[in-house]
Parts: sequence; structure tokens; C-alpha cells
Amino acid sequence: MSEIHENNKPMNRKHPYLKTPKGYVLITLLALTGIASFGSLSFQGIVNIVIAVSTAGVLDYGLMVMLKRRRRVPDGAILTGLIIALVLSPASSWLITAAAAAIAIISKHVLRIKKKPIFNPAAMGLLAVLLLFSSGHEWWGGLSALPGWTLVFLAVGGYLVVNKVNKFPLIFGFLGTYFALFTAISFYHALDVNDIFRIPFINAVLFLSFFMLSDPPTSPGKYREQILFGMAAAITSVVVNVWIGGLSFLLAGLLVANLGYSLYRVRNR
Repeated sequence: MSEIHENNKPMNRKHPYLKTPKGYVLITLLALTGIASFGSLSFQGIVNIVIAVSTAGVLDYGLMVMLKRRRRVPDGAILTGLIIALVLSPASSWLITAAAAAIAIISKHVLRIKKKPIFNPAAMGLLAVLLLFSSGHEWWGGLSALPGWTLVFLAVGGYLVVNKVNKFPLIFGFLGTYFALFTAISFYHALDVNDIFRIPFINAVLFLSFFMLSDPPTSPGKYREQILFGMAAAITSVVVNVWIGGLSFLLAGLLVANLGYSLYRVRNR
């Protein structure tokens, strides 16, 4: 969840940062980082987190100064960098990690409609380095390298975040459509899509749903629009997976839904 607005409410003692949506996301992602790292006894991904977060934070603040926008702590950019590092393979080079973070932040500042980013920045950065450098996406922050029972930690953390930003209709619309379509394809034996129902694909779709799809600036707030947004993302993801394959289908679904929502805002508001 790369950017989360706080409804323009000033931070005060009644609303400490860690109790805001961004705070919930930060705590949850750090907890998943710890579980994934200690559970796999591998801390290689921590280096990429430092690189991605540093690149995103510094570049975001620099662009705020350059574009003469209101300067603030780049907490949204920090979350963007964290998400990118948790999706990329821990073995990714530092150049690819930094490039993904840089592309994400540039897209956030350049590709905008009505002062809001069109695309989820983390998804833009991740898809860009996948297409440019064939970077590996392991979604290790979704605990994809750990036993299946650890999904409970991902589910609990995701519930807390989605509840805080009030996006359950969007998540149900997306996951319901996504699994219904793949179930139908599997039932009629049109294609072998059984891997979709296994680790690590389950981890990937849940991580994307909880921390990227529900990003408030790039997704709708009204319940009806949330459901349609989630369904559009799911349908696009399934179509891309069936026709093209590869690792980009979830990111493509999210970005197409982002674009559709932005065009809708321009036309109706």
C-alpha cells in the first residue's frame, strides 16, 4: 500500500501514527518481514529492503522539493519501497531493486490525475523491472517460502489493514471473481491452472490484495465501485494469465483496474 491518505486529519495525541492506516501497514509488513526472515533463516532480503526504502524515500522527498509540492515525511514512499523489496526475489541485484523503487516514485509524481497517482506505484515499479530486466518475483513477504500454515499470519495482518481502510467489498469482489474464474477453467479442463490454488501463488494473490489492491489513493471508496474495481482487476489478471502467462498477470490486473478507475474519476467527478 504505497500511499494512504489520512483524510487530511492532523497527527495528534489522539491519532498517533502507528494507529493510522499507514501505521497499520508498516507494522504488519515489518512483522511479515521478521516472520519470513527468521522462518527461512535467510536475511538476504533485508539488504534489498534498505536499498528500496532508501531510494524511494530520498527520491520522493527530492521530487517534492523539485516540483514545489508540500514537503512532508515520505512515509508513503517508504511503504512503497518496503512492498517492492518484499515482492522481488531476495537475490535481486541492488541495481534492480533501486530501479524498481525509482520507477515507482517517478510514476507516482508524474502519472497523476486530479492530484492523485493513476497507478499503484509499487506495482508500476515491479512490472517495469520485470519487463525490462526479467527480475524474479518471489513475493517472499507473503511468506511464500514457509509452510502453508503460516498463511494465518498473512491473513491476520491483511484483515487488520483492510479493516482499517474499509476495503472489504473490494477484496471480496477481487478474490471471489479470481478464484471463481480459475475454478471454472479448472473444472472444464480448459487449461491446467491447478498451480493457482497452491503456494506460492496463493501467497502472491493475498499479499497483492491486502497491501496493493486496497491502496486508497488508487482505488475507490464507495462500496459498489470497490466491488467493480476488484472484479475488473480479477478478470484482467485471469485473462493475462491464460493468454500470456508469466509472472506479470497479478500486477497487470491491478494496473488496468487503476487506469479504469482514474478514467472513471475524470468522467464522473
